[in-house]
Amino acid sequence: MAIRATYPPSAMHEAAEVCLKCGVCCNVAHSCHVMYDKKFNPKYTFVYDCLSSDKGASNPNIWMCVSCHKCEETCPYEVSPVHFIEALKGVALGVGVVHPTIRAEVAQVVATGFAFPLSGATERQRQALNLKPLPTKPLGELGKIADKTGLAARLREGQP
Repeated sequence: MAIRATYPPSAMHEAAEVCLKCGVCCNVAHSCHVMYDKKFNPKYTFVYDCLSSDKGASNPNIWMCVSCHKCEETCPYEVSPVHFIEALKGVALGVGVVHPTIRAEVAQVVATGFAFPLSGATERQRQALNLKPLPTKPLGELGKIADKTGLAARLREGQP
């Protein structure tokens, strides 16, 4: 996951002020997947929750964003909320406030090079498509990067 430069809290509030809570970003058909969460509605959208939350990077809702950029594509005011949400995730990673699923996925990638566990079904499907088997050994470069950046130590300590 790329970590963008952190935006100062004032930039988050500016983005929230530009957002008119029209709900277009979360309520257009086939737009944001979070639109199916009952706590968000056209008057209080997921995007507005993330941009205006007093919790900022500790708001657990930021991890619901999959960075698909659909909100950016549909926003009539060009707020580009995904960049602010990604920045909040970067801040959260930096201070160790990360959803357990994300922590597990990062550990999975560092350990195996894959974002998901490989299964027998994966290998059978690759075989049926005449694809080479995937390597089962972890990629050494990822381990080196994780060690050099301190990520490996943080994962061992239960941090992101």
